[in-house]
Amino acid sequence: MSACWPLEGMSPAQKAVLISLADNANDEGVCWPSVATIGVRTCLSERAVRNALRWLEESGLLTSNQRFGRSTWYSVTPARYAPGSKCPPAPDAPSPRQDMPDTPAPGAPRTVREPSGEPSPTGNRVPRSPSCPVQDIVDLFNRLLTPALPTVVLVSEARKKQLRARWNQSDVHQSLDFWTEYFGAVAQSEFLMGRAAGKNGGAPFRATFDWLIAPANFVKVVEGNYNA
Repeated sequence: MSACWPLEGMSPAQKAVLISLADNANDEGVCWPSVATIGVRTCLSERAVRNALRWLEESGLLTSNQRFGRSTWYSVTPARYAPGSKCPPAPDAPSPRQDMPDTPAPGAPRTVREPSGEPSPTGNRVPRSPSCPVQDIVDLFNRLLTPALPTVVLVSEARKKQLRARWNQSDVHQSLDFWTEYFGAVAQSEFLMGRAAGKNGGAPFRATFDWLIAPANFVKVVEGNYNA
């Protein structure tokens, strides 16, 4: 999001869709919200969202990846954005201001307050996402998957960061019920639990807590790649 906020040369609708995608994206810039979800978050119509997505992709800010029978996933790439060279200016972008307002006095009181949440389509404020219950998720892992998998003893800052990223990746992830089901799916996997034979007679693979919360591995487990 910090890379997307300063970007210029686009309409408010295009900027809103870009920020919504960046907010949903994981550490690699990947996310997969539906068009309806983006519309709710940005207060835009489905047509406006689709037009914005098309423009963002043409401008290099976005790469869409179609999956047969599944939702589209997006890769946000703000570093590739080059306004004016790869795409025309946004048709509804406001013209530059010709006059500059007076700079407020250094001691002037602040008159703008940051909202406590995003506006909903009805005009009401949507509460911010609940904070990630890191210790509760760790306790779930230890209760459901150990001693078959290594016990988590130290909740390091790196682990907290990864868990919070997975938690904030989607509204669906923001409940302990989801994490119970997630670890339950791991428990049913012969491969992840180390019950499958290793390659070429070697030791079997056995997942760890850090492996399960890494972004790429997390997506694979959620999508059922290890269910067989």
